[in-house]
Amino acid sequence: MSNAPEIPLDIRLAMHECMLSIFWPKKQILDFLVSVGCPASVLPANTDALARHEIITEVFSKLGSRDDRGYSIFQTMIDRLSNWSHFDDYYFKKLAKLDEAEARQKIDALKKMVAARNSATSSQRKTAERSKRESAKLGDLAALKSAFEKVYGTQISPQARGKLFETFLKELFNRQSIKMGDPFRINGEEIDGTFKFEGENYITEAKWQDASVSTSQLYQFAHKTDGKMHGRGLFISVNGYSSEGIKAIVHGKMIKTMLMDGQDLTYVLEGLISLEDLLDEKIRAAQTRGEVYYCPISKTQKV
Repeated sequence: MSNAPEIPLDIRLAMHECMLSIFWPKKQILDFLVSVGCPASVLPANTDALARHEIITEVFSKLGSRDDRGYSIFQTMIDRLSNWSHFDDYYFKKLAKLDEAEARQKIDALKKMVAARNSATSSQRKTAERSKRESAKLGDLAALKSAFEKVYGTQISPQARGKLFETFLKELFNRQSIKMGDPFRINGEEIDGTFKFEGENYITEAKWQDASVSTSQLYQFAHKTDGKMHGRGLFISVNGYSSEGIKAIVHGKMIKTMLMDGQDLTYVLEGLISLEDLLDEKIRAAQTRGEVYYCPISKTQKV
């Protein structure tokens, strides 16, 4: 069975009606069919024995039986008939064999059918593309989730775990359309990475340790943003933070640092929220309420 696209039956019937309302002599019908690309093999051998509608029916049937289902020829036919504007005075007025108002009505009906078909096809295409993107996204998330779980492996040194975690984060950001820059050192400061989000540049630091992340580590990271123009930072600690560490970067200071933990990363990996939306929620909470350790799902401060 051919996999070639096929012109819907209602449109083929509408074209059939258009041709009968526009052309009276059989020769005009045949000339039109030839002009839109119909080969001799689909044209009737003996038109004298056929009625006007039978000529069109036979040609349409033969076109539909081809491997390509006559798709390109039918498309040309649709275009020509939808834009038809010539109504032969001899057959429409002098002999009154055809009615111009009826012909225009048939043409308009064809146009509407084609417009509806195109709209439906466009909608189906968009749905298919969206489904394809969603499938790809789920595949990406599954791969990233697997990579994240590997970082938890027991047979791995703290140094190797840290490097693996940095690699994972870069891949996560990149796959979520937020390009993460490589680590670099400047003026003695080690920067794990940078990214740009909604026009603002952020420096990042990633840690894999328990909730007692030291106050000094957070404080030192927050200090790194102070020497940068409109500096902003994102500190990522898989196992969370101590309340003392959080107080150290917000008490009496201009807030420039947001905090992310393993729970936040899991939300993204489970597809509950995109990384873009997660960052947007955290930025809004920090800017409007001074909450730097914010849960984008429960909409509450974590500590």
